[in-house]
Amino acid sequence: MMQLFMKKIDVQEEDIFSELHHFLLRKNNRYLTNDEVVTLTGISTELLHKWVKSGKLKSALFPNLGAPCERCGTLTKSKICLHCSSSIVGTLQQEEKDRLWFSQIQHNHARASAYHHK
Repeated sequence: MMQLFMKKIDVQEEDIFSELHHFLLRKNNRYLTNDEVVTLTGISTELLHKWVKSGKLKSALFPNLGAPCERCGTLTKSKICLHCSSSIVGTLQQEEKDRLWFSQIQHNHARASAYHHK
């Protein structure tokens, strides 16, 4: 019984998506923002974000639509915004430098403290 209900929801969601997609494909509607789409269509923000994130609403066709960054919540066209992406890459690069530095110190310390018998 639950699967039947879920399928019915999926069909309704697909119908809503189809109508929204046709609406957005009209020349004047391609450049609407998230807020404008929600206001004009009454669609939920969550559904709109879901379709943008999944790629069903392509940013090449609808450049002003976005979904929240999974890290900070800023609207973006990808899963993580440019600022968060740069921050993550910077952190990883610093960790790699720290790891190499620590490895060198351990290697040099092992040599310096080794007992040499003559």
